[in-house]
Amino acid sequence: MKGLPMRVSPWFGAVAAVAMATSALAQEDPKALFQSRYDTFRSAMAAQDQAAVSAIMAPGYTMTDIQGEVRDASAVAAMMQRMPGAMGRDAKTTVLEAAVTGDTAAVKQQLSAKATRPGPDGNEMTMEFEVTSNDTWVKNGDAWQLKATVQKEVIVKRDGEVFFKQSN
Repeated sequence: MKGLPMRVSPWFGAVAAVAMATSALAQEDPKALFQSRYDTFRSAMAAQDQAAVSAIMAPGYTMTDIQGEVRDASAVAAMMQRMPGAMGRDAKTTVLEAAVTGDTAAVKQQLSAKATRPGPDGNEMTMEFEVTSNDTWVKNGDAWQLKATVQKEVIVKRDGEVFFKQSN
């Protein structure tokens, strides 16, 4: 059929456009996807909504702190409840990197928190915490769940000056 003009239906273009748009949605930006998950997690923690927190954490979740101590989900929840109330209200998680491989994702994130409290001299001081962690997420059905957190760096500042820093 050489030399005959090729006729393409206008529907073909519409179908191709829909297919490309669907493919783009399926390949959602991993940083944005996990930023949304961390925002939901932080809100659930702040509201002390155990059901919502449990829905985000995968069964068998572990957190390895900067000293290498491993804690399970219940130990992490207890630790969070002991934190000053102001700390949770002024906390933010930022996704620095995210990569998805099949049903597993590797996410590097930083938690920043700030609170004021009485200092050693009785005057109010500002405490700032930055914790950078490598997290592993797993896909369970349609939902991504947090499986493990490994702290890589902790920085604590008092009135803007670093007084503790540890990296692994």
